[in-house]
Amino acid sequence: MKKLLCLILCLTMFIAACGNHDKSNSNTSEEKRTYTTDDGKEIQIPQHPKRVLDLTANYGNFKKLGVKPIAITSLFPNSKYLNMDKVKKIDPEDVEAAAKLKPDLIITYKENKNNKKLAKIAPTVPIKVQNMDYKETHIEIGKLVGKEVKAKKQARALSKKLAEDGQAIKKQIGKDKTFSIMDVQAKDIYQFGPRFGRGSEAIYEGFGFKEDADAKAAMPKDKFMKVPKEKFNDYSGDYLMIPSKDGKQPNNDFVKSDVWKNNEAVKNNNVIYYTMDEAIYADVISIEKQAEVFKKELMKKNE
Repeated sequence: MKKLLCLILCLTMFIAACGNHDKSNSNTSEEKRTYTTDDGKEIQIPQHPKRVLDLTANYGNFKKLGVKPIAITSLFPNSKYLNMDKVKKIDPEDVEAAAKLKPDLIITYKENKNNKKLAKIAPTVPIKVQNMDYKETHIEIGKLVGKEVKAKKQARALSKKLAEDGQAIKKQIGKDKTFSIMDVQAKDIYQFGPRFGRGSEAIYEGFGFKEDADAKAAMPKDKFMKVPKEKFNDYSGDYLMIPSKDGKQPNNDFVKSDVWKNNEAVKNNNVIYYTMDEAIYADVISIEKQAEVFKKELMKKNE
């Protein structure tokens, strides 16, 4: 009888121990930490989020860190650099669709009008990437997903590589050349400054080239402007970077005009075309791929 009671007691203690172990694991998985946004707001987020919903254009940052979001925004095109065509996509303002995914962390833009509603589903962190360069953005996302050390290492490695490539390019074409990034459409022309995607991170921050001085002076704070056709040559640098739908020279009346033909970059064959769908993004994977294309094309100049 004593042996039976002893056996029952031991079994009870074993079950209790297993229960405590499970409870401990459960608490660990639910641990929270405080994240402070750039405007000083404190948000409680998971220590190690498992179901991240990315409603920004930063999928490549998550991918580089080894984090697979449960879904991404549907507002941006698929990029061959990111292999994102099979990733689930939702409207970033569709609160019901977000709720069905049961995220434990939502990353969104400050401009999303439904951020307060999204915050009722899961901790929601609004970011404004215009306030950060590509390195800072990658590190910030690393912080959010508990991979800050890895993010810093990756950002430093890419920064070093781009700087070295920039030096090689400058040795080939000249260190003081200026660059302009323009989307030449049939009716309108748009110009982009630093930190606006379209390859600007690789050209300006990575390689260290300068904007055309007149364009820089005219550029609004948002780093994006519509360019009157009569100002096209005034705002064009020594090199023209032109993202287009198919990565080729646009086929429209403007590129057949005298304004285009008399452009110094055009006359000197210093125009580089590349695909818009890949150029929109400014994550570390996309920037590295963009830089490879730009370097290859620029190193051909003055051979």
